[in-house]
Amino acid sequence: MMVDLIASLTRGAIYVSGEGLRCRVALLASSLSTPVEKRTIAFVSGHIHCQCSVEDTKVLLPIKPLIEPPEAAGRRNSSTGTELNTFTVISTIPKILVGNLTLRPGEEFNVLYSEVIPKSTCPSFRGLAVRYSWKLAFHCQVLGQATTVIHIPLWIMILPEVEKVLLSNGDGIRRASNGDSAVDGKLPEELTFREHNADGEDEVFVHNGPVNLESALQSLDELTKKRNPKIFNIDCQFGKLGKLTLSKTKFRLGEEIYGKFDFTDKNVTCIQYLVSLIGDEHICEDHRKPKGVAFSENIVSRANDFCLCLQQSNFSLPIPLHITHSFSSEIIELKWKLRFEFVLSTEAFHLDVPQVANEQQSVLWRAPVRIPVETIAWNLPLDIYPTDPVQVHSVHLRDSLGGEVKVQL
Repeated sequence: MMVDLIASLTRGAIYVSGEGLRCRVALLASSLSTPVEKRTIAFVSGHIHCQCSVEDTKVLLPIKPLIEPPEAAGRRNSSTGTELNTFTVISTIPKILVGNLTLRPGEEFNVLYSEVIPKSTCPSFRGLAVRYSWKLAFHCQVLGQATTVIHIPLWIMILPEVEKVLLSNGDGIRRASNGDSAVDGKLPEELTFREHNADGEDEVFVHNGPVNLESALQSLDELTKKRNPKIFNIDCQFGKLGKLTLSKTKFRLGEEIYGKFDFTDKNVTCIQYLVSLIGDEHICEDHRKPKGVAFSENIVSRANDFCLCLQQSNFSLPIPLHITHSFSSEIIELKWKLRFEFVLSTEAFHLDVPQVANEQQSVLWRAPVRIPVETIAWNLPLDIYPTDPVQVHSVHLRDSLGGEVKVQL
């Protein structure tokens, strides 16, 4: 007799650290079996963990990390041929949801798994040298058979200054340590999770309850709201280029970066500019391989404009929802910046544009055949913060983050 296990997250797979997670687990026995058949489920347990995968050629592993079993550690990426070492960064204490459960044909058993996602410095991240992967794992064993492991991928964002965010009263489904079925109630006052430190030892922390997401988003609104415009005077070795005005330098995922160039007060002619949003993946010095690259750049969006005859120019640059916000961990630091590349004329020249007597008259103006140019670049640091998980969920739906799995035991 076959038994189907269905695990379904109640609110998708996108969360912020410290937030409560709930997953419905259903065990369904096949109704096609004979009435005398039955199947005993020895146990079903669940826990949340974060794994770090690093590329051997670029990153040194932390001292005595908790290496995963052979099938997970040292796995090879077939598409790039690079060697990846995987170890666990943080893990919740496993909770037994089912024990010694007997199912007869057509029977169904439901249980609710609830947990608070541990606070951590490591969000979900798919970098060039380092990757952080969060998963909800269920271990299931049918009596007399091998243990089956089920993973539900999660996408976790880290709230800035989460300790200052108000904690909720824990309204919702009871988080029972023995994994009892869903009932109305409150989460316990103290939740524990286990983190593996650099010495390979386990440290147990106590968390007083799930983060109130609404309060957390309000704190992000306050942190990233528009204040006084930021004005930057842009000079170079050839002279003054102009002014750049930005509404702010702190943004949330999914926002638009609006900027305006003012070229009226200048003595250098800008012919064209390119703006790029770039993520800098900086490997910390203690974990950098000798003679290894200190950082890698990843361009996620661009905007450009030809501004030879313009006194002002505006640009808009989207911040994708699928990227990882700014963060810093033991191994890597992710920073974001705007890179401006200006194509300048190295020689002064006049734009002899014919004057017209009235608006009805038209003239033909020919641009110079050749203009000697030189390109300069300027980097402007930005802070990018997480946003509402519900908003991010729509982007990751097509990326194996549906939040539901079904297997046969």
